[in-house]
Amino acid sequence: MGLALAGLIGTIVLSGCGGGTSPAANTLPDGDYSGQTEAESDGSYGVVNFTVSSGAVSAASFVVYDADGTAHDENYGLGSDGTPADEQFYQRAQNAIAAEKNYVSEFEETGDQEQVESIAGASLSYRLFRAAIDDAIANADA
Repeated sequence: MGLALAGLIGTIVLSGCGGGTSPAANTLPDGDYSGQTEAESDGSYGVVNFTVSSGAVSAASFVVYDADGTAHDENYGLGSDGTPADEQFYQRAQNAIAAEKNYVSEFEETGDQEQVESIAGASLSYRLFRAAIDDAIANADA
């Protein structure tokens, strides 16, 4: 009984860890897909766009935006003079952006969002990435 209970608890815990029930993106019909997350408590949100063609994902992109619509890109964390106002924040921001690019590359390579692995230090980006893909798939079914 104890082993069965432990297995059940493990299943419940793992099912809540970002694993969705969405089908792999590469199983969608050929077409262009987009999804957007709900806003985080700070107002930031993620947007994904991708194309499915012959069972493969291509032309994928993912961007996180601030509440005011400022994209998190190579300039994110720089002041108006082009230098980091806070070096630690700038480095963390740029590391997250690099991870987001890696998420997109893995997604294009595998075509399956379940096979994209989270990168330490970029878990928020990962969660937004996965939520945006889930939204795109949900919109495809609508």
